[in-house]
Amino acid sequence: MHDDRDLAAGARERRVAFAGITNFRDLGGYRTSSGGVTRWGLVYRADALHKLTDDDLRSFEALGIRLVYDLRGDVERTDFPSRLASVHMPIVGRPAGSPPLGAQAGVSTSDGETILRDMYVGILEHSATQIGAILRSLSDPQGTPAVFHCHGGKDRTGMVAAVLLLALGVDRDVVLDDYVLTSQYRRIEHQQDSLANMLALGLPIEAAAGVLGTPRWAMSAAIASIAEHYGGIDAYLTQHAGLSPDALAALREALVDPSV
Repeated sequence: MHDDRDLAAGARERRVAFAGITNFRDLGGYRTSSGGVTRWGLVYRADALHKLTDDDLRSFEALGIRLVYDLRGDVERTDFPSRLASVHMPIVGRPAGSPPLGAQAGVSTSDGETILRDMYVGILEHSATQIGAILRSLSDPQGTPAVFHCHGGKDRTGMVAAVLLLALGVDRDVVLDDYVLTSQYRRIEHQQDSLANMLALGLPIEAAAGVLGTPRWAMSAAIASIAEHYGGIDAYLTQHAGLSPDALAALREALVDPSV
C-alpha cells in the first residue's frame, strides 16, 4: 500500500482538472504484477459529465477521447442528458424490481456502507456482460482513449475501474487506494444533489452518509468475492463477463507498458 505521501503525489498527477466536475482521473501509472505500468492517457474514470462547462468541453476535446461510456440508468440520462455522444452501458447492482434503498436500510452509517458492499457485489453479478463489453472495447487500440462515468464517479465507475485494474495485474491494495481517492475530490459540498436523492429514497441521513462515502472495507469485500465466488479475476472475465482469453491478453497488451 502507498504511504500517504506517495498517494497524495499520485493523486495530484492523475486528476484532470475541470470547472464543472471534480473526479475525472487518469488510470495510468499503476505498477502491474507483470512488471509494467498502466499506460497514461488511454483510460479515464469520471463523475457527472453532464456538468461539464463550455470551457470544460474544449479541454475535454484536447484529451482526444474517442469513446465515452455512460454507466447511468435511463432515468438519470433523461433527467440529466450528457453533453457528449456516448455509449450507454448501464451498470446495475440489483435486479429489476428490487425495493427502493430506503426499504432495506438501517439507520447508521455502517448500514449505509453495507448497502454499498452489497451493491458492489451485485454489480459483479448483474452487470458482468456490460463490464466485459467495456473491457473488450478497451482492448482495441481504436477504442481508446476512453472514459467511463456515472454520476459521482464512485460506485458504478469504481467497480468498473476496480475490475479493469485487477485484470491488468494492479495490486489489490493499489486498486483500493484508487477507489478511496474519490473521497479526496468529491467531498460533501459536491454531493448535495446525491444526498437529496438518497433522502428522497427514504434513507435516514446517517445511512445516506455511509452510501455517499468510500469505505475501503466495502470495496475490499467486493474484490474478495471475485476470488471466492468466481475463481479469480481471469475466470470472472472469461467465464462470466464474456471476455475471451485472447481479448484479455489484448487488453493487457494495449493498456500496460512493459518497458517502464
